[in-house]
Amino acid sequence: MDQQEFIRVVMNPVRQRIVQYLILHGEGTAASIKEELSDIPTASLYRHIRVLYDAGCIEVVRECRKRGTVEKTYALVKEPMGEYDRNGVEGLVQSALFSLMASFTAYFGRKGNDPVKDMLSLSSSTLLLTDEEFVEMTGKIGAVYNDYIYNKPEEGRRPRRLTFISSPCEEEQE
Repeated sequence: MDQQEFIRVVMNPVRQRIVQYLILHGEGTAASIKEELSDIPTASLYRHIRVLYDAGCIEVVRECRKRGTVEKTYALVKEPMGEYDRNGVEGLVQSALFSLMASFTAYFGRKGNDPVKDMLSLSSSTLLLTDEEFVEMTGKIGAVYNDYIYNKPEEGRRPRRLTFISSPCEEEQE
């Protein structure tokens, strides 16, 4: 699978939630994933698990016979795309950005969407940080994410995609 196909697979919001579940729990069965992602219809959940499996993002780590069927336990593949070289990382970043651009294009192309009501936001800041300060800051951001990452579906909650990108700044020409 090429990098663009890989990005297309993992940028789907439902599949991102499945991957996030596996990151948090290490492994899970379709039933345990369904328990936590209860807002996703069962047939849809199985289909998304299959897409992730076929794409090589997740693997079966255990099979257990249960009531005449085989229950599979899934985990993330450690390096689904193998090791990256400089060009591979560049392609991966560009593919991810194109995928985000496509989702915004689709959002703005649908009638009735209201960016204010939907709380659409964009923020970009240039900070002066040592490597140690940067690690400390990203740790704090991670702690904030952790306060909400275990939220289960309930009335009023809806999926929201947050994308955090860290990149070097261009040097100014004098």
